[in-house]
Amino acid sequence: MELIVAESVAERERTSARFWWGAAWLGIATAIFFRVWRLGAESLWFDEGYTAWMVSHSPREIIRLIRADTAPPLYYLLLHGWTEIFSRSEAALRSLSTVFSILTLLAAMEISRRMLRKPAAIAAAIWLMALSFMQTWFAREARAYALMGLLGVLAFDCLQRHLAARHRRWLIAMTCLIAAAMYTHNMMAPYAMALLIVWPILPSQHPLRRRVVEMLIVTLCAVALYLPWAVFGLPAQMDMIHHAFWVDPLKRGDFLMAIAALAGVQHFWSWAALLDRIHLPIGEGTRPIFITGCLIFASAFLSIFRQSGPRRREAIALLTFALFPPLFVGLYSVVRTPLFTPKLFMPTATLLPIFALIPLGMPLSRGVLRAAWAGALLLMALSALTIYSYHLEIKKENWCAIAKQVEQLPPQKRLIIFVANDGQLPFDYYYHYLPGDEATGVPSGFFDRNPPRTMLRVLNDGDLDSLKTRLARGNYDQIVLVIAHQFWGDPSHRTHALVLENWNQQGQLRLDDVAVEWYRRDGD
Repeated sequence: MELIVAESVAERERTSARFWWGAAWLGIATAIFFRVWRLGAESLWFDEGYTAWMVSHSPREIIRLIRADTAPPLYYLLLHGWTEIFSRSEAALRSLSTVFSILTLLAAMEISRRMLRKPAAIAAAIWLMALSFMQTWFAREARAYALMGLLGVLAFDCLQRHLAARHRRWLIAMTCLIAAAMYTHNMMAPYAMALLIVWPILPSQHPLRRRVVEMLIVTLCAVALYLPWAVFGLPAQMDMIHHAFWVDPLKRGDFLMAIAALAGVQHFWSWAALLDRIHLPIGEGTRPIFITGCLIFASAFLSIFRQSGPRRREAIALLTFALFPPLFVGLYSVVRTPLFTPKLFMPTATLLPIFALIPLGMPLSRGVLRAAWAGALLLMALSALTIYSYHLEIKKENWCAIAKQVEQLPPQKRLIIFVANDGQLPFDYYYHYLPGDEATGVPSGFFDRNPPRTMLRVLNDGDLDSLKTRLARGNYDQIVLVIAHQFWGDPSHRTHALVLENWNQQGQLRLDDVAVEWYRRDGD
């Protein structure tokens, strides 16, 4: 009889495991759907225009041009090769990020399997990541952030695998991943630091002395691989970051909002509209952020103080790797240069949901486990509301419509002025220049410098001297002003005031964050 009961229990456990693994793979399929659905439907936006322009060059030229930007060249080199195969359409440009994001989910599934152990907890973690609007957002952009997420997650996964193995083969992969991360984005340096911090914390049979020696070897090899860029590319980029970066100073509450966003929760206006329909109106965003913070804190309390031994060390290591980079960059932003923006922490956006669900895999009492599941379901609900609102509210700048509007204007001798000047790049992706068209920007045209430099600003009247000279000599019939990110590029609207001195506005088209205005000379 006992044997029959034991077999029955084992069969129920196998059936339950198959169900939850099926739910996990359904979560992966859902995540893929969110990432590929209408991938090329919207036009490229401001930053994606820069990406499209950059990858149109040869690899040698990309390395030369990127020194005037704020990120190393690896992503652009990979995307250049990708577009050589799949074209430079909107979907093709974004699809490499989609592939990176899907690979990140698969790597995160392995980390979840090791750290959560129970199939139900693993399935919950996969669904939480599938509903993460941060992961979905940057899986659909032709930018480097999805690659950052992949390399950071793979590095943590590789470290866990190495510490569980007797051989040292994983050290080679870890070295390459750290170097690749540094060649992808300068803000991956805090993740490299976090990896070294958690190396001695993660449980392993490796003695401490061996770990220290291996840390030194991996660090020296990664530095050697990164040294060419550190010498010939990084200084110019760091100078630009310190003098021209666009991020606002860190304010009270920004860090908590960033952590909630990385966990998958952010307030959108559609929340209020949705919840009003079921008669549960909320405030202006503080409530879901506060709830998310409380849920993560409760998870940290259970994971660290209700566990002991190796499992506690695993939880501490995962939390450290996820939160050290935002804390480090936040402190740097306070004491020196504001750099803090959530999209820099894409590895955290993958690993923080796993950490939040660690209690689901713990041997807790029935009451505490039920409370942990209630918290997990609440976090999933908040994430589902967030991604619902993300798909309603987040619209990319419609540069395609802006370019078509200019093409419909009667052919004339016209000057097209871009504020900010790197707005010319997404515009040029869609616009077919006509005879008589000329283009420039403020404080200078994007292509006036060699190599061109992004993030130039108009801060005083002297920054418009080049444009004044051109307007005086050009004898143009029409001025077209293309405006995007004006809050940064020309916060005092000096360009607009200069054009209005001698030109009359004939029309305009405004599409959220981008606009086009066209003018004729006084008296015409």
